[in-house]
Amino acid sequence: MLRILFFSAFFIICFTSKAQLINESKAQSKFSFNQNNTLYFGIDFHNTFRELYSNTAFLSSPLGEREYEVPRWMNSYSLRVEIPVFRIFKINSGLSFQQNGESYNWNSVSTDSSFAYQTSFKYIAMPIQLSIEYGNKISIYAALGLSPAIFNSYLQKSQWTNELGSIDSDETNIQDNCNSFIISFQGNLGMHYHFSEHIGAQLSALYRTQLNNTYKEFEDYIHKAYAVGLNLAISYQF
Repeated sequence: MLRILFFSAFFIICFTSKAQLINESKAQSKFSFNQNNTLYFGIDFHNTFRELYSNTAFLSSPLGEREYEVPRWMNSYSLRVEIPVFRIFKINSGLSFQQNGESYNWNSVSTDSSFAYQTSFKYIAMPIQLSIEYGNKISIYAALGLSPAIFNSYLQKSQWTNELGSIDSDETNIQDNCNSFIISFQGNLGMHYHFSEHIGAQLSALYRTQLNNTYKEFEDYIHKAYAVGLNLAISYQF
């Protein structure tokens, strides 16, 4: 009888210990920091606008109708890589085609006259962020850093109608009044879903705010763009 009780107790202890190890292993695999190298291709969908005020160090020109500009929805594209660097942290960097902009729309209350334009500032950027990812199948993702960018082009599309209802349009490309280099603060917060060991999809909220002037030192205005939106990216872990 004692021998039976002894072996029964022995097997119960072994089973309990094994079950505990399995549970701890599952817990560790389910809730852990992701330290894999990851390649991302992403698309930003963001609402972009600006701070705009007169350059008082130069001419102090009034804003005029530019005071009534409104935000504009735009897209940006990025190819980036994440590499573990220190404990739970990764360096997230790559190349990005980045856009900022605003728009304007005026309609006469007495005639059929109207005037509208959509402005785009386009850049080639290299965001550098410190990122962290916690979880396994579904993980929480966060990144903070800077996005230095080189000016690529400016485009303003204009459309108008006269009082007789005649419609016309024009495009303006100006590059010599824009700063050749800008730098922005950028943050992301979202979720990463892993379809398999290598393939996944990431959706994050993004915020970007420009730290220096879009225009050159002696232009009429101080212009600093900002953007709020979403980033959707396909990921490959290796």
